Amino acid sequence: MRLRIYQQKRALGLLGERDEERQLGEMAHLALYFLEAFTGSLEELERAVDRALALYAEPLPEREKYREKLLKVLSQALAQPEIARFFAPGLSDLREHPFLLEAKRGEGPKVYRPDRVLFLPEGPVVLEYKLRLSGLESLEAHRGQLRTYLRALAKILGSPPRGYLIYLTPPEIREVAPDER
Repeated sequence: MRLRIYQQKRALGLLGERDEERQLGEMAHLALYFLEAFTGSLEELERAVDRALALYAEPLPEREKYREKLLKVLSQALAQPEIARFFAPGLSDLREHPFLLEAKRGEGPKVYRPDRVLFLPEGPVVLEYKLRLSGLESLEAHRGQLRTYLRALAKILGSPPRGYLIYLTPPEIREVAPDER
C-alpha cells in the first residue's frame, strides 16, 4: 500500500500560513460585513476596516499594510456608483446570514451563507463579493455559487431575487440570473 500526502493551502491557513490574497479577501469580507452603510465618508470605511482587523489575533504581521490595502481596495470599489448603491443608508439587509438547503437523499442539509441579501422595494438582491476575477473557471464557479443561493432564496423568500457578483479588484459588478447556464 502506498501513502499519498497532499498539501492543502486551506489546512496550512489554519496553522497561520496564508497567502496574502486569501488573507486580504477574508479581511475585505469582514470589513464589508461591518459596513452597514456608506455615504462616501472615509471615516465610515476606516471604522469598518478597523473592526475587521480587530478580529485578527495579535500580532498580525504588517497590520498597517493590510489596513492601507483594504482601504484602497474598498474605497475604489465603493467609488463605483453601481456598487455603492447597494450600501446606501436605510437599506434593509442580512449580512453573512446562514440558511439551510435540503440536500440529496441520504445527505444532511447544506448550510449556505451569501455575503449580503438586500431587501429593496423592487425585490430582494443577493450580493457575493470576490477579491478578483482570475480566469473563466473562477467566473463559472462564482456564477454557480451565486445561482445556488438565488434558487434557494427564491423558495424561501417567495419571489425571485436578483444576484450580483461584486469584484473588488479591479472594481466590477456582474449580474447573474438564477437560470443562467
